[in-house]
Amino acid sequence: MAFALSMAWKILFIVFFFGFCIFIHEFGHLLAALWMGLHVEKFSIGFGKRIWGFTYKGVEYAISLLPFGGYVALPQLDPVDNPKTSDGKELKPSKPIPRAITAFAGPLFNVLFGFVLATIMCIVGIKEAPPSASCVVVDVPKVLPLYENGLGVTDEILEFDGEKTELFLEEICGKLDLDEASKKHTVTVRRGEGKETLELKMVPNPEWEAGLRPGDRIIAINGKSFTRGTEELNSEHVYTDAPQVRLDIIRDGKKLEIAYAPRKNPLFENLAAPFFKARNPISAADIKVASPAAKAGIKAGDQLLQINDTNIVGSKQLAEEYAKKAGEPISLTVARNGIEQKLSSHTQADSSIGDFGITFSVIVSDCIPGLPAHKAGIRFGDKIVALDNQGVTDADTLSKQLRESQGRPLELKVLRDGKELLFSQLRTEQHDINGKMTWVIGVTLTDGVTKVLGHPSPWKQFTKIVGQTGRTLSLLFSPLTSRIRGRQRSTAGIKMQHMSGPVGIVLMLWYSLKNDGLRGGLALIILVTFSLGLMNLLPIPVLDGGHILFAIIELAIRRNLPPRFLNIIQNIFAFLLIGMLLYITFFDGKRVFRLAKTGSNSHHQTTKTLQGQEKTPEAGKPQEKPANE
Repeated sequence: MAFALSMAWKILFIVFFFGFCIFIHEFGHLLAALWMGLHVEKFSIGFGKRIWGFTYKGVEYAISLLPFGGYVALPQLDPVDNPKTSDGKELKPSKPIPRAITAFAGPLFNVLFGFVLATIMCIVGIKEAPPSASCVVVDVPKVLPLYENGLGVTDEILEFDGEKTELFLEEICGKLDLDEASKKHTVTVRRGEGKETLELKMVPNPEWEAGLRPGDRIIAINGKSFTRGTEELNSEHVYTDAPQVRLDIIRDGKKLEIAYAPRKNPLFENLAAPFFKARNPISAADIKVASPAAKAGIKAGDQLLQINDTNIVGSKQLAEEYAKKAGEPISLTVARNGIEQKLSSHTQADSSIGDFGITFSVIVSDCIPGLPAHKAGIRFGDKIVALDNQGVTDADTLSKQLRESQGRPLELKVLRDGKELLFSQLRTEQHDINGKMTWVIGVTLTDGVTKVLGHPSPWKQFTKIVGQTGRTLSLLFSPLTSRIRGRQRSTAGIKMQHMSGPVGIVLMLWYSLKNDGLRGGLALIILVTFSLGLMNLLPIPVLDGGHILFAIIELAIRRNLPPRFLNIIQNIFAFLLIGMLLYITFFDGKRVFRLAKTGSNSHHQTTKTLQGQEKTPEAGKPQEKPANE
């Protein structure tokens, strides 16, 4: 029942709000047309066969069978000499200004609707990446696989060089050295009911060859500093149109610059997504009163950047670095409210990082239904801050503690949406993991950073989407503009197939609702309605911007454009627009298929290992995502 209700509300949300974005657009046309005195034939909520309706002041208002948006019939906007009503009555040709105002009203109402939602979200908060002026590199593969010779990103790998494996191809390549990139390797994959062995091609990773290493802290990309860390890093990397990516990093307390030509990443539709993995700096969840950490001036929420001159990658690595410096003076560099500061030196006693007084939160990145954690009420995104009233340090240590509990009653303290929850009498259960009976509660734990509630102003939300839309359009036309300017560009740029049509938008809405609930869904609807308004203002025939352009031309030349010319050009662009939509929808369909298959493989791997004994930060392959946000 719970599953059915969860599915139902997501479907209703998508149908209502996706349709409402179209409805409000057409409603804007309707009001402007009535205001300008244009003849309105019909205004329909939905498409298809009429279910119910009425006529008021000569306008038919109807509710139609298919509840996706709506439309308004305005015969005076058609490019003909003598517009007529549906019953053959002749109408006066409309003047340019009323046509322009009517065309403009649709996008205007989309923007106004977006501002209404953006104001609501500003008040209640939007889940977004936590503020961060830097991010730290967790892993840089030396060797990259090439998906050629029939090998696909969704193929399930059974054997590598003749030896059985349960790893994904990226995990296998992450264990190889550079000299193995030139060697011949084979992979055996599952194909239907059978198996097929393919020759594997690999290349050196340009990121590694350029000198990027795990532990490097990135403070800027292509000269742009961060406010949201990895979110901006990944976005800027994908949107890079220059032949090289430039990273400003800090290593051993020194600033360096690394530059390399980005490669197409097959896991992200051959976009210039990074192959290295990075994360925002870890934050202190709590500081024990009167502890050495408190005396040193560390506060809850501080991002921990460096211990002496060593960058901090994660809580486990911090604990190890701390243990190495037993009895030595140490200093911690932290970021507080976006400002970096080095705290006063502290002579460390021979103790653990827990004794120092810093505790961290470990995040639940997945929870298996039917196992103890899910039954108790623990959910995706929960932050575990204490086990049996003892602060946690990292996912590996907590996983070990859970396994060693051997079914005794446990007490977990969890943070969810800023509220503290206590789960007592939680017991692990024994399950067979790869032939070994192991005590588990059925969760995946990660040291990652969850999203926080931000309150960006409506104007900030709008300008961000305007910037994204403008940049996407610029990159789509960059092959042409680059030739005109005679400059080089990235070979892994954004193309038309990376855009998202209705199918892709519905897919993104579904994942937003699944991961971030109503907040995530409404945040994406804001993007959809703003984008719908902005894209319709492009000066392209058949779009509202095209009607506005023709009206401006007619005002300038003081006569009407030839209806035959308008009819021909609108038919041409209508054909091109439909073709483009079908092209995008085709790739949307392929994307849905890949995601479904990737998710199925990941679920198979996850179930088989019961979420990696509660310690695997990533269960399966990275999830693919449409490029146009």
